[in-house]
Amino acid sequence: MKIEKSMKRRLRTSNCYYYAAVKPFLRWAGGKSKIVRFLAAFLPPWNSYARYFEPFVGAGALFFFIGPREAVLSDLNEDLINCYRQVARCPVEVCNLLQVPRELDCKEYYYHIRSRDPEKLKPIDRAARFIYLNKAAFNGIYRVNQQGKFNVPYGPSVNGPALPKESLLEAVSNLLKRAKLLVADYRKVCELARRGDFVYLDPPYPPTNGTAYFTHYTADRFSWSDQEEVSKVFRDLDRRGCLVMMSNSDREEIRSMFQGYYMQRLNVIRWVGSNGNRFRARELVVTNYSPHELRCGGLIEYEDRL
Repeated sequence: MKIEKSMKRRLRTSNCYYYAAVKPFLRWAGGKSKIVRFLAAFLPPWNSYARYFEPFVGAGALFFFIGPREAVLSDLNEDLINCYRQVARCPVEVCNLLQVPRELDCKEYYYHIRSRDPEKLKPIDRAARFIYLNKAAFNGIYRVNQQGKFNVPYGPSVNGPALPKESLLEAVSNLLKRAKLLVADYRKVCELARRGDFVYLDPPYPPTNGTAYFTHYTADRFSWSDQEEVSKVFRDLDRRGCLVMMSNSDREEIRSMFQGYYMQRLNVIRWVGSNGNRFRARELVVTNYSPHELRCGGLIEYEDRL
């Protein structure tokens, strides 16, 4: 594949780097926790960029795995960003608030908590509510209706909602304190990126089963025209001298939007469908720098902390 000059990025590599490898404390449809070590093979070396940007942060699996020195994390989901802010500020207090749902969790309790208006809650109570609903909702899906109301049915794992322990919240708190947390459109956030920054784009994927089931992260849906807009932002970041990596569904329509860039296919297992059926879906990683140069130039190691 011919790579245009503007698309080639020379990377400074390090001999060895230990990632933080902290696990995300939230479940997220389309989250990267199960494939984060594969994605790490495509990351630029830690000393080749200044700041880490993730404008579709979701559960933040890659951010928590890397543990960058300085980051800008954002999402349009106000409850999600509020949750991160509260965990960053007071992880122990958030954990204490989760003790009540630990003891009272059941279907009736879930719907009672779900019916509460988050706008009327204190920020820290809103964060605890968000974590509980996230862990007790079916498949960890965050889906809202056109009115912006969370509407996912009860459906925790077999052993009940796996609410995070204090040790995990303190670990993620330490990393979140390094980040600027924003409720903002990804395009506005990407405008903040400068030459030498690294931007990881993980937009909502195109539907694979004829529905938009997993694109309902906010009241605004994510359409094909939105996917085209992501490709324009990707190219703009490249022109401005940023290092850019994107994850998306491996479809011809997506590939055509990123012609000329480095593409790598991953085979992953994703849960899709309201009945929980599992099927193999292909994932695409697109970068504006050569992953081959990266793998040949440096050694990446990680160690599990939690």
